[in-house]
Amino acid sequence: MLAQSKTENLGTKIDWAAIETEAANLLSRYLQFDTTNPPGNEIAAIEFLAEILHERGLTPQIIETAPGRANLIARLPALPRAAAPPCLLYAHADVVPADSSDWSVSPFSGQIKDGFVWGRGALDDKGLGIVFLQALTVLRNCAAPLKRDIILLIAADEETCGRYGAAWLLDHHPDLIQAEYVWDEGGMGLKQSARGQYIYSIAVAEKGALTVRLTAHGAPGHASIPNGNNASDRLVRALARLAEWHRPIHLTQPVIEMLASLAPSQAFPRSLLFAHARNKLTWPFLFPLLDKDMLFAPLIRNTVSLTMLRSGQKSNIIPAQAEAKLDIRLLPGEDPAAVLGDIRAIIKDMRVSVEAEEMPVAHSPSDSATDFFRTLADTLLTLGPPGLVTPYLTPGATDSRFFRRAGMKAYGFMPMLLDNQELSRIHGIDERISTANLRFGIQVVFETLRKL
Repeated sequence: MLAQSKTENLGTKIDWAAIETEAANLLSRYLQFDTTNPPGNEIAAIEFLAEILHERGLTPQIIETAPGRANLIARLPALPRAAAPPCLLYAHADVVPADSSDWSVSPFSGQIKDGFVWGRGALDDKGLGIVFLQALTVLRNCAAPLKRDIILLIAADEETCGRYGAAWLLDHHPDLIQAEYVWDEGGMGLKQSARGQYIYSIAVAEKGALTVRLTAHGAPGHASIPNGNNASDRLVRALARLAEWHRPIHLTQPVIEMLASLAPSQAFPRSLLFAHARNKLTWPFLFPLLDKDMLFAPLIRNTVSLTMLRSGQKSNIIPAQAEAKLDIRLLPGEDPAAVLGDIRAIIKDMRVSVEAEEMPVAHSPSDSATDFFRTLADTLLTLGPPGLVTPYLTPGATDSRFFRRAGMKAYGFMPMLLDNQELSRIHGIDERISTANLRFGIQVVFETLRKL
């Protein structure tokens, strides 16, 4: 049972059950807009949200960055006046593709059943957008005394590169979204099956996304006469070498802080090793533990995933060229150029070219010793089930990297209570969010902003 929200100071009784139902219905309608990126085409969904905000007495602004690509900005002014810089609530309107043949419901139906709202984007990231929109509405309706403006930004193009969304806005209209704190996706409340407790991981940094294309060249010919210079064979050998590449473990500051936060909840010897992770004497014992842990394994080294392969046009023709794409996630502070050099050295074949398609955006981690982090942590421990709050290094890329590069303190946390099964639905099959999580998220955002 979630703790009752402390709204007595506002002199207003909030009907959270009604807000939960309303949020589920809004999300259901929002999910019915197919904003698969590419091509994105977010404008209809953005116009829908703008209409809702207009009906609630706010004045949203729609900014189009290309045909069909749109972003929404709305601002709730501080009352009675701003005494601190704004806080930005950020979510994105685009989603990744979904194959309806794999799903038990249509991915763009927004179906509500079994206490869940189903659809692509329910968790990533349309659900968070509705949570923010509802929390903003409750704050306005309560006339909550706020010392800072609250800005809501629903952006386009997060699932590719931000070129038509956050990155574009920061380049062209930074004044509209300038804030001290940015609340984005990234971490979450994740249930630990062994103890039944939750880890509330608030992302303060993220790994960099480096997309690499390998192109192998060879001699074409008839497949019945192997020539020893097959581009596909050459590419396979290169990929096999990369698969055997043992990349070194490196502990970054966010991970060290995370280990220290979790140490009191661990059994010996993990408790001792986590608490002293900074001490190199613990590493021979600590590293093997982390390397076998699903939570930590992606956070302690650069990862390399083969995601695309393309070679040949016909089965009886030896191709002249074969291509593969790698998704590489770099730890903060890693030099992308050096990693490309390492890949070339591992492959050891000049006839396989190694080129970066997309380079990561350099940024500094956000400080965990801030009012925002402390206030969110306090709210989670008050409203949520028992657990621990910890800084977190996001293994995937989010638009927080653009805000951090612009000098803002960005924190990634979806205010939702998930387990590993529900977590696997993000970018997966049968993505959904419980209406109870919508309610919890709205309460967490409302209380955090009110106290902040």
